[in-house]
Amino acid sequence: MSSTRPLVTIGVPFRNEERYLEAAVRSLLAQTWTNLEILLVDDGSTDGSLAIARAFRDERVTVVSDGRRRFLPARLNEIVARARGELVARMDGDDVAHPDRIRREVEALEAAGPDYAGAGTWAAVVDERDEVFAVIEASVPASSVVALERGLFPHATFVARREWLLAHPYDEALTRAEDRDLWCRTVETSRFVIVPEPLYVVRTLSAHPTFLPDYIESQRQNRILFARYGPRTIGWRRTSQVYAAAWAKGIVMRAAVRLGVADHLVRRRGRPPTEHERRLVREALVSARGCS
Repeated sequence: MSSTRPLVTIGVPFRNEERYLEAAVRSLLAQTWTNLEILLVDDGSTDGSLAIARAFRDERVTVVSDGRRRFLPARLNEIVARARGELVARMDGDDVAHPDRIRREVEALEAAGPDYAGAGTWAAVVDERDEVFAVIEASVPASSVVALERGLFPHATFVARREWLLAHPYDEALTRAEDRDLWCRTVETSRFVIVPEPLYVVRTLSAHPTFLPDYIESQRQNRILFARYGPRTIGWRRTSQVYAAAWAKGIVMRAAVRLGVADHLVRRRGRPPTEHERRLVREALVSARGCS
C-alpha cells in the first residue's frame, strides 16, 4: 500500500464473484482519477474469488478477508472504518465503472461545496451478454416520499464523505434494503449531487440461482421499511398500498421466473439507452477487460 494518503477509498465487498470480480477491479484500476485506494473485502467466499482478489499486484489494492459471512451492510461499515480516504466510494463485485466515474463524481462534489454529503451517477443495466438494455436515471433533491417508495439513486454509484458515513452507519439487519433505509434517514437533512450520465454498469442476471431469493428478500425488507417510515411519511392508507404492492411484486416475479420471462420485468427498471449512453457502456466494458 502506498504511504501517500489517498483522497478516495473505493470499497468492493464481494462474495462468490469469481466470474466478474477481475473485470470489476480492472475497471477501477483504469480510473482517470488515480489518487485512490481500493479495498477488496471478502464476505466469506467459497469459490475462487479471494484468489482472484489476491492476484492483483497494484499497490493501491488491499485485500481484507476474515473468512466470515457478515453480509453487505456490515462490510460497508467495515470499509468506512478502514478507509484512509476523505471520500468513500461503493462498488459491487459483479459490476463495472466507467473510467471517468470517480473523477466526475469528485469534481461534482467539489463544485457543489462542503455542505454536500455525497455524489452519485445514473446507471446502465446490462444482461449476461453485456448488452445494455436500460438506463436508470435519478435526480436530486428528492423528498422523503421518493426516498421511501423508490430510493434516491443507484446505491452502488455512491461516493460520500467519510465523516458523513461514520455519522450515518448502515443498519446491519437490513441485508437487502440498507440503501433505502439510509436514504430514508438522511434525505431531509443531507444534500447530494448527481452526475447525469450512466457511468456505472450494473449486471442483472435473472437466470442466476440467487436472483429470485434475493428479490423476494428485498421485497420483504422493503415491507419492513414501509412499516417503519410509512405512516409518518406517506400516511397509513398509502403505506398499506405500497406494503401490499411489495407482496404482489414477489408473487409476480416468482411466476415470471417459473415461466422464463423474468427478463421482461427486469427491462422495465429504466428507459432505453441513447447511442451516447451505449458508447459510455462500451467504454466501461473495454476498460474492465484491461484493453486500450
